[in-house]
Amino acid sequence: MVGLNRSNMARKNLVKIEDDFQGMLFGIAAQVKDYQLCWNLNRLFGFDLKRMDDIEIIHRKKNKTSVFSLYRFEDDLDKCIVNVVSNKYLGEFLIPEIKQADYFLILHGEFAEDRVDEIVHRLKNISAVQMTIPVNYSGLKSKKNLIFE
Repeated sequence: MVGLNRSNMARKNLVKIEDDFQGMLFGIAAQVKDYQLCWNLNRLFGFDLKRMDDIEIIHRKKNKTSVFSLYRFEDDLDKCIVNVVSNKYLGEFLIPEIKQADYFLILHGEFAEDRVDEIVHRLKNISAVQMTIPVNYSGLKSKKNLIFE
């Protein structure tokens, strides 16, 4: 994978890039710490997000490493996986084409189309959330950065 040094990554189990991503992806602008956002998401949606190993991305041209926090919840009953990942680290971005997002909420699984509006509406009810945007996963140039196992 371009831009990733597998030997130095905190997340060791990478999977191949999937163009058939099933789920929903949202960019969230919120000027709060990652754990505060996750606490609000847990309360609002009934998740149980837990801190996972950070995602490390090696920038060879800049000779530096960026570290992005990752939270995860697996719902065995509904067969979905929820990830919250930070987008910013010391001026670097996990997904550079969406610089206005501080975090990404990634919902893996099958969801009805009408759930997008419902989720956006519920996210806007979190006082710390300034903006929520649905993101088209297949249109992202750096979608490989959102693949972690």
